[in-house]
Amino acid sequence: MAPVKVTGAVVAAAAMVMLSSYCYWSFFIRLSEKKKKKEKLSMRNGLVDAIGNTPLIRINSLSEATGCEILGKCEFLNPGGSVKDRVVVKIIQEAMESGKLFPGGVVTEGSAGSTAISLATVAPAYGCKCHVVIPDDAAIEKSQIIEALGATVERVRPVSITHKDHFVNIARRRAEEANELASERRLERESNGIHQEKTNGCAVAEEKEPSFFSDSVTGGFFADQFENLANYRAHYEGTGPEIWHQTHGNIDAFVAAAGTGGTLAGVSRFLQEKNERVKCFLIDPPGSGLYNKVTRGVMYTREEAEGRRLKNPFDTITEGIGINRLTKNFLMAKLDGGFRGTDKEAVEMSRFLLENDGLFLGSSSAMNCVGAVRVAQTLGPGHTIVTILCDNGMRHLSKFHDPKYLDRYGLSPTAIGLEFLGIK
Repeated sequence: MAPVKVTGAVVAAAAMVMLSSYCYWSFFIRLSEKKKKKEKLSMRNGLVDAIGNTPLIRINSLSEATGCEILGKCEFLNPGGSVKDRVVVKIIQEAMESGKLFPGGVVTEGSAGSTAISLATVAPAYGCKCHVVIPDDAAIEKSQIIEALGATVERVRPVSITHKDHFVNIARRRAEEANELASERRLERESNGIHQEKTNGCAVAEEKEPSFFSDSVTGGFFADQFENLANYRAHYEGTGPEIWHQTHGNIDAFVAAAGTGGTLAGVSRFLQEKNERVKCFLIDPPGSGLYNKVTRGVMYTREEAEGRRLKNPFDTITEGIGINRLTKNFLMAKLDGGFRGTDKEAVEMSRFLLENDGLFLGSSSAMNCVGAVRVAQTLGPGHTIVTILCDNGMRHLSKFHDPKYLDRYGLSPTAIGLEFLGIK
């Protein structure tokens, strides 16, 4: 039998079949691996795992107006609706790891709103309760949200931080009270239960003073967001690295307002450790002393000093930002300068972003965007600037987004564009 001649055409055909088969299976394997990876990335383990890794978006209107890339970190997409979710998780985790908080315990905090909402959202995921002390001039919807989340809310009049009844100082006392109650209950159990008196053959419990907490509470922990450096670490370990990764290290500046100072401190320190050429700035609302401290080295003027008056020292409608003392968190910040923002600028910015970008933001987010434009004007076109979109406008309806409230204080928006920041 004559040998079979293998022609070039046959070899080519066989090669094509093998190549097609290889490509098909390679494509199938890659597709399968990609699908598995996507499924793995799309599933998070419970509420706590859903916090962080928020999108970084280009704010188109501000970028086009300034010639810079102005990017906003969408912290309003966290489960609790704000950047404070990160802080609360870190505070609770560290407290539990150190043995200062246990399941069944109550976390207390003095907060103007966002941290309180985050605590009320996150605490149940750790088996804990939440008690919040809030100034009674904060937007009413904030306390309504906190109560709807199952936390207890104690509304008090605004006074100086030096006053024993400042909302933060009351929150600290509430944690001590919860610890005392838990200690009493432990001692009673060790001595065979609650002491009782026998009267006419009936058991009558000893009278107790009213308490904010149930007898089953295992203790209290004061979150202390202003001085607890877990706040700073949440942003140094989370927000800062995320921004660096999302910008691929191509970032020229970061700007944000400060309340506790944790966000500004954690992000600024991380970014400048990655690249010392990254400039970090403060944007400060009216009545706050931080701008003077950063730009002039003087914390506040004599008439602004906390402790000299008992009413709210801040002449601003922005909530959660601005302060007249240096917190441990703020002292960790590495800043290159600061800007002063106004309430009118924040209001105008919020309406401009809603109309041009569809972004419905809260007061601190709007102020941060004012800061981003100020940085862009200072550095000039061609730079990449990142800021924080702390929360949305839904928890600011009764003040910052209420036309009647704004009109009362002469803050009704009138701008057509960005002329309120000197941009025609």
